[in-house]
Amino acid sequence: MIKINDNSTSQKEEKCNYCNNSTVIQRFHSGEHLCSDCFVKNIEKITYKTISKYKMLKPRDKIIVAFSGGKDSISLLYNLIKIQEKYYSALPLIALSIDEGIGEYRQNSIKSGSEFCEKYNVKHVIVSFKERVGKTLDEIVRIKKNNKNYLYACNYCATLRRRLLNDVAKELGGDVLALGHNLTDIAETYLMNILFKRYNLIGNQYLFKSEIRDANKYYIKKITPLMRIPEEEIRLYVKVKNFNCYSLQCPYREKEPILRKRVLNFIQDCKKYSPEIEFNLLNGFLEFSDLIYHHYKKKELNFCQECEYPCASKYCNYCNLIRELKI
Repeated sequence: MIKINDNSTSQKEEKCNYCNNSTVIQRFHSGEHLCSDCFVKNIEKITYKTISKYKMLKPRDKIIVAFSGGKDSISLLYNLIKIQEKYYSALPLIALSIDEGIGEYRQNSIKSGSEFCEKYNVKHVIVSFKERVGKTLDEIVRIKKNNKNYLYACNYCATLRRRLLNDVAKELGGDVLALGHNLTDIAETYLMNILFKRYNLIGNQYLFKSEIRDANKYYIKKITPLMRIPEEEIRLYVKVKNFNCYSLQCPYREKEPILRKRVLNFIQDCKKYSPEIEFNLLNGFLEFSDLIYHHYKKKELNFCQECEYPCASKYCNYCNLIRELKI
């Protein structure tokens, strides 16, 4: 949790902990005071140190960036551009956008993202649900809405979007898929997995797990360089940097009573009393995923009879959904 100081009305002017300039930002979780310049430098330093500490990249990795045009993906792409220029001689980045087909919402965010990529000379690849699956998300929702087993738009979107990001990143020759998940996202997902006892999922997300040759046939390595930065700090970072990013939330997430939104609200409420709560959840995830990965009995996997991807039943979730849409 952060506070933006207004020194014009403050009785006591606080100083930046790093340069002694007037502070504009106060971090409640750490007690730090920062000026805007030091805040930006600190965010970029945390991003680089996260990549280094968790060995997310190798010098010649071809990086595909999952790119929506929102605050997280723009912050991620910009920092990876800077890191490549300064520390690595890596291959050119590729920004990959998935157009789910959500009315004007996705059209506007992709437009914003395309302008950013053009400014920084980054190749921008756009793949749509319509061309890959045959239907937009809006069309899928209309088909499924009156079904008694309707699972909300976010469930269908996540199933298709995850597979397309993975598959297209591999088609583009990528070694790594960089995701813009911030600390708030990581804490939210970890808590949801605990609530639903998805221990195998937590173990599978262990950051230092050994690469399995057979798994590389299906899955690209995924990294989350923003995982130690709270969402509100990402929001402030793009504002200070004056990035033009699309700021509206997906309309389906806004109007549907999905559990993820309730878990997020719970975390935000806890932060009012314990500002460090997201960092505690992150550290809990790091420790628990290590324990589960090394000691928890792994479930036997089948292989999907349609696409041959590893799964827990006859067909994977992706192929099950595609089959349902064709009926």
